[in-house]
Amino acid sequence: MLGEQLNNEESRGLLSAIDKMRELLHGERVTLPEIVVVGDQSVGKSSVLEAISGIELPRAQNICTRCPLELRMKTAQDTEYATIRSSVGSAKEKRIDDLSNITNEVVRLTSEIAGEGINVSPNPIYLTVYKRDILYDLTLIDLPGITRNPLP
Repeated sequence: MLGEQLNNEESRGLLSAIDKMRELLHGERVTLPEIVVVGDQSVGKSSVLEAISGIELPRAQNICTRCPLELRMKTAQDTEYATIRSSVGSAKEKRIDDLSNITNEVVRLTSEIAGEGINVSPNPIYLTVYKRDILYDLTLIDLPGITRNPLP
């Protein structure tokens, strides 16, 4: 499933641009910050990203991350706020002035994109958080956990 998501024209173009940027920056003092957290369902991937970002993300006993979440951390000049949008549907960006409402908005968009229950969607949610205590811009990706099927 992930291979299919990455093997399309849009994804290949994006990955190619990232590779070119890495090549251009190789040997320079500028590097692209990367953090990758991979694991099975319910092993704490979202908790790790929450600890790094300081942003409360939805967590639950069963499957909770049901669509990819791209979390961009940016330095705020004055007011702290966030923006969130879906990659499907209206895709209208919503501003969140109270950062304690981020979790509710992520849950709402997840249900809108993936439906209720345990459905998983490849369509991402884009969340950008502007905070004064961010020293460096950083992008974190929270993916649904790996599902393991028992062998017969």
